[in-house]
Amino acid sequence: MTAVGLGGLLLAIWLLLWGSVTPANVLSGVVVIALVLRFIPDARFRFRRPTVRVGPALRFAGLVLVDLFRANLVVTREILSRESSINTGVVAVPLPLCSDGLLTLVANVLSLTPGTMPIEVTREPPVIYVHVLHLRDVEAVRRDVQRLSALAIRAFGSPEAVAILDHPDWTRPTEVTDRLVDAGPSAGRPEGEDQP
Repeated sequence: MTAVGLGGLLLAIWLLLWGSVTPANVLSGVVVIALVLRFIPDARFRFRRPTVRVGPALRFAGLVLVDLFRANLVVTREILSRESSINTGVVAVPLPLCSDGLLTLVANVLSLTPGTMPIEVTREPPVIYVHVLHLRDVEAVRRDVQRLSALAIRAFGSPEAVAILDHPDWTRPTEVTDRLVDAGPSAGRPEGEDQP
């Protein structure tokens, strides 16, 4: 997207936020947008047209809807039953093919699903730490999240990431998973960085 196109889009959003088109709102919007584009030059290059593959996107949406339905049933049963079957835990799930945008998408979908909540996402290596309300099988949770991320990659990922997924030698990263579980949630952080 060009700087002019991005500026026009940002100005439209600015005016919608203010709720009226006045000379003061237009002028202040132009000034703010010019400053943003001047001091954050990368902003105009981050807005690429997203890749959307219709078939995989529909499968992704279907999986999300089915997971939401199942999770709602489990949480409803937990609320209505007399005895609790809650067994919480945190699971580290490596997602090596996910870009920042896909990590965000997977984390947001997980946060929508009752019974799961992403509590931390690391970029290097790309790992999402998921709090699970009914943890029975750690590997099953990893497989479910990795299946979700694989569908997200097939629907919205780069052609390179899709090609890696389709390669016959591609396997899910088990040794990375084992290393991260041993290291705990601080795995992948630079030395000296504050721990939560």
